[in-house]
Amino acid sequence: MRKGRKLIVSLLIALLLCFSALAAGAAEEAGTEISVKSSEISQTLARINTLYQYLKVNSFYDIKEDDIEENLTRALMASLNDPYAAYFTNDEAQDMEESIAGSYVGLGVYISKYDPLFIDWEDETTWMLQITSPFPGGPADRAGLRAKDYISHINGESVAQMTVDEASELLKGEEGVPVTLTVHRGSSVFTISVAPEKVTTPTISYTMLEGTDYGYIAITTFSTTTYPLVSEALSNLTAQGMKALIIDLRNNGGGTVNSASLIANYFVQTGDVIFTIEYKDGSGRPDTVCKASNQTRKYSLPVVILVNGGTASASEILSAALQDNSEGIIIGQQTFGKGIIQDVIPWNEGFIRYTSSHYLTPDGHDIHEVGITPDIIVEEPPMSPEQTEEYFSFISEHEEDIIRWTEERPEYTTENIESFVSQYLDEISFDPIYLSVAIRNQYIVQMDWDERPVADPEYDIFLKEAVSWLDRQGL
Repeated sequence: MRKGRKLIVSLLIALLLCFSALAAGAAEEAGTEISVKSSEISQTLARINTLYQYLKVNSFYDIKEDDIEENLTRALMASLNDPYAAYFTNDEAQDMEESIAGSYVGLGVYISKYDPLFIDWEDETTWMLQITSPFPGGPADRAGLRAKDYISHINGESVAQMTVDEASELLKGEEGVPVTLTVHRGSSVFTISVAPEKVTTPTISYTMLEGTDYGYIAITTFSTTTYPLVSEALSNLTAQGMKALIIDLRNNGGGTVNSASLIANYFVQTGDVIFTIEYKDGSGRPDTVCKASNQTRKYSLPVVILVNGGTASASEILSAALQDNSEGIIIGQQTFGKGIIQDVIPWNEGFIRYTSSHYLTPDGHDIHEVGITPDIIVEEPPMSPEQTEEYFSFISEHEEDIIRWTEERPEYTTENIESFVSQYLDEISFDPIYLSVAIRNQYIVQMDWDERPVADPEYDIFLKEAVSWLDRQGL
């Protein structure tokens, strides 16, 4: 487990520290000491010890000594009133390391859930599982699931009393065996079956958009490798004559703050604020202002950032850094709104996670539970609750027809996609673009990974708006 603990520590360092070249000035971080009020904690521990001694003698069942510290630790984390706080055992830490490091079998989604202790039965979202973001091209994404969809049941079992890790295990399921989900989207409720498959934690992809001088980089997570990959992409796109850049952060649930701030440094001017971290008063940790340095190449060109409801955390830091400093415009939909930061530290062969601070944008905005408002808002074609249910019923009923069509006409062309859709125009009430995208997704999944298109300028209305805006700038 030592290797896993080293990884966790490295992730902690990447999460908490702004690269020294970006710091406002050199400062030695004050040491943090843990202090307790003996009159409170000692009395509590003394009472627990008294109870332990009593039960050890009188309980018909033996006490599992090895479980005491784990359960006490979980209880302490639950008492923080922090929905992101948790204790992860050795085995759970290894599972998380696997999901961070690479491939695993699952539906391809980032999820979040309140601890069952925080359920407010008057607010159903507090007991459901929320999709933070689907992996682009993954099983959930292809099935039409979106960021901020809520899942109430997995294979008919309510998730209310599950922890996020227990729900995650059920979602992983068994490769090729469909998992049935009850999904809530606004006032719509529908059931959908999605088969787990081997998915790879995404990083970045990039290309020059055909017929333009616009570079396109999709960043799907911020890890320790994202910054060098983006650096390589920028160099290659520049060599191809890039005159403007589109950064796609849709469904990017975040990751390491350090990586996002380093990428922001490519575009904001030396001395400009990237973000500010504020800690709890009395923690002994000074507030940190992260500013751009002159130690990284600057790219002076029009930049468009694409966002949606799945754009969260570190993605919002990058978006706000460019927006507030007038170095880029944001196109899309209101972002998720996660403006707090968690520390992850080793504990008892596992680790604990808790919220330690929050961050402000360069203009001093606290976006937590608010999100970032785009400069240009893109409205998707409207779909009523009834049409939403109709759409998923249609896809379920015609799944074999869709697969057969794409296998018999394997060429991924607009003509083949629209020919299929045209057969059902009189049967559907929802906007046919949703059906076109579903057929497109089936074509893409049948391709080898290296042959899949990086961007979709035909059916992606967000990307279309970005290209149109850049065209209007006369580039």
